[in-house]
Amino acid sequence: MQGKRLSMIILLTLLLAACARAVTPTPAPTKPAPASPTPVPPTPTKSLEQMSYEERIAFLAEKAKAEGGVINSYGMPEIWANYGGIFGEFKKRFGITQQDIDMGSSVVLSRMTEENASKNDIADLKPAFAAKLAERGLTADYKVSCWDKLPEGQKGQDPNTKSVWYVGYKGTLGWIVNTNLVKKIPRTWKELENPEYKNMIAYLDPRATGTGINTVEAAAYAVSGDPYNYKAGAEFLGRLHKMGLVATVDPKVTVDKFQRGEVGILINFDYNLLKWKEELGVPSEVVIPADGTIASGGGVIIAKNAPHPYTARLFMEFLLCGDGQKLYAQAFVTPIRPDVELPPEVAAKFPPKEAYAKVVMIDYSKDAAISEDLKKAWAEATGAP
Repeated sequence: MQGKRLSMIILLTLLLAACARAVTPTPAPTKPAPASPTPVPPTPTKSLEQMSYEERIAFLAEKAKAEGGVINSYGMPEIWANYGGIFGEFKKRFGITQQDIDMGSSVVLSRMTEENASKNDIADLKPAFAAKLAERGLTADYKVSCWDKLPEGQKGQDPNTKSVWYVGYKGTLGWIVNTNLVKKIPRTWKELENPEYKNMIAYLDPRATGTGINTVEAAAYAVSGDPYNYKAGAEFLGRLHKMGLVATVDPKVTVDKFQRGEVGILINFDYNLLKWKEELGVPSEVVIPADGTIASGGGVIIAKNAPHPYTARLFMEFLLCGDGQKLYAQAFVTPIRPDVELPPEVAAKFPPKEAYAKVVMIDYSKDAAISEDLKKAWAEATGAP
């Protein structure tokens, strides 16, 4: 009996040992391989401000592709300062179309202030008002790549807001005369006081435009020797109105009435006058008044909250540092950069140098200081509503 029990124990032990060997242990779970990190674009080695002109153009052109192919401007119509040619070349090169709302400098200033500089990308306005927008923090703090090539006094950065303004070009105030209508060409401001010019004279409204303000300043300089003696200029223009010589005072630039023969003497800057003489098909002569006139720049800015910020910066690089300056020059507009000269064939079409003997460049800070009082004095002197 004991032998049988012993045999059973031995058999059971052998079976248990065999089962133990047959059981395969469960392997420990394998740790998953770490996921590959998401690729991160390389950080540019240069900031935009450190890039050259060529690098900025390439960078901004690429960024602008995502902004819809449009640029919104205020006060940059195609008939002013060759903007038609400039924006035409800009579109040809970058595929970007200009959408402009034409308005005078005073309107640009008030509208951009009301809109918090959020509807337009760029604007052209008188430098004093461009500086005022910068003072209000309504222009971008972007400095173009050729900042150092722009003359002192023709650019600025507000010390508090850091907002930037530029002057893109300059010109001299004069007038264009339709020689079919006007037989005796007036060559001085004083000669405008001629009853023969009844309903013949047109100029821009000082309340709406920088050119209108400059017209008062130019007249003031001619009659008093001081362009900032705005009362003298306003009183002179007031006399022209009282004599019935002024046909129209427009809130924005127009050449339709001159082209149709409704106006015989149109006051504006020489770059526009010379281009109109060449293109309008009206027998005409451009006059720089011999008794004195003013020269002034055209301010250009990027809106602080521009809807197309990369496009706006691309255009400003093109305008100030690239071919924009040459395109100004090809159409009688004097570029602000001294290293860009008028082509000889264009310079030859200007009035002779001696015609510019009595021209004074406007001081933008003095201009800003008198602008509001000038508008009131002009309205009072002319009886404007």
